Amino acid sequence: MSGLAASPASLFATVAIAHALAVMSPGPDLAVVTRQTLAHGRRAGLLTALGIASGISFHVAYGMFGLGWAIERFPVLLQALQVIGAGLLLWIGWGAIRAQPLADPASAAPGDRQRAARGDFSIGLATNLLNVKAMLFFVALCSAVITGSTSTALKLGLGGWMIVTTGLWFSFVAWTLGHPAVRRRLLGIAHWIDRVMGALLIALGIGMLISVAGGG
Repeated sequence: MSGLAASPASLFATVAIAHALAVMSPGPDLAVVTRQTLAHGRRAGLLTALGIASGISFHVAYGMFGLGWAIERFPVLLQALQVIGAGLLLWIGWGAIRAQPLADPASAAPGDRQRAARGDFSIGLATNLLNVKAMLFFVALCSAVITGSTSTALKLGLGGWMIVTTGLWFSFVAWTLGHPAVRRRLLGIAHWIDRVMGALLIALGIGMLISVAGGG
């Protein structure tokens, strides 16, 4: 389906469905939201989700408005982003696999809660911005269904939809996992969940480095 032949409604539906399938699939964003929520609570997860949604706005911008040419023209830039992104995933993952059993969240010091709150948004933002697969997904999706004849209003509508729905999805994940009753039940095994998520993040990071080394 091309943007030229598709009606606005069918184009919107195509992009919305493809984006929904992508955003709900397991990956760094989901792992980080899960990790931050279980380790620091619902507020931390929601701030992380907000950071991820903010990162999506950058992907949407260059995907929608033709900045994908930079990726094709400067492959070294893409490789550099992959290395930096892999480093971030390895750093977060290493911290996660070393997780210890969590204490009662109410016993945390105010300074610890404030520190976590300041950092959660940045972790979500950086994780999404440096997610090269997300970058390529948006460039490929927009290149496949959007053409020069697609109106600016429709582009903005699609962009806004993807940013908002991304934020809503990961907020739902954080809200659910961070519910006091749910988190209380998971508190005893949260460090094991944390370690599993950490292993996943490390595997993703190593995979990215292997891809760079292999020229893929």
